[in-house]
Amino acid sequence: MIFNKYSGYSSDGRRLCHKGGGGETSTTSQQLPAELKPLATAYANKAINLSNQGYTPYTGDRYADLNNVQNQALGQTIDRAVNGSRTMDNAEQALNQQIQGGQGNPYLDSMVQRAQDSVKSNFNTSAINSGSFGNSGVQEAYTKQLGDVASQMYGQAYDGDQARQMQAIGMAPTFGNQAYADADKLMTAGQVLQDQSQQDKDFAYQQYQEKQNLPYQQLAAMSGVFGSNLGNSASTKTSGGGGK
Repeated sequence: MIFNKYSGYSSDGRRLCHKGGGGETSTTSQQLPAELKPLATAYANKAINLSNQGYTPYTGDRYADLNNVQNQALGQTIDRAVNGSRTMDNAEQALNQQIQGGQGNPYLDSMVQRAQDSVKSNFNTSAINSGSFGNSGVQEAYTKQLGDVASQMYGQAYDGDQARQMQAIGMAPTFGNQAYADADKLMTAGQVLQDQSQQDKDFAYQQYQEKQNLPYQQLAAMSGVFGSNLGNSASTKTSGGGGK
């Protein structure tokens, strides 16, 4: 042992008390009791083993990929966006026809003809019975009546067709976009499945981390015994020559 007279400590860290004159030296050292020495050895070995451990990667999945339901919903959305909708196509065609004009009711002419034939029949019967058949005024009224019937029927039919077509065109987006609405609902259901899958994966990763951290928690628990100075004992040894 080498004594440093300036610091009061020996080279091995023990505190020395030197008394002049008699050459007496006092050494005080901290020691673990015998029952704690196995714990100190186990702690040191455990720390060395942990420091020598290599990296252990997590082999499980960390994130939930798109599931079949979501892929199906995406496929429907893409198909609708790329290929369009027959309903919307028909509505666009009808709208273009409305803009271009010239569209008629194929059954309307025969309906007008029957109505005019009825007017003719009624007119002829009335004229013959009244004895005014061939009168110019009566003929003019007859022609006007036929024209009024045709104009009224054609006009009403045209207005009705226009109204129904515009109503159908206005309803087209609702039906045409239903494919998007169905795909959106399907995507929502798929999201629920993905969220649940992600929770399962997060829980599995959390358990993995807890398992990896367990040795360090145990090591910290062991070191707490020494950090709290439990069981430490101090001994003092005095040596030196005799006094005068």
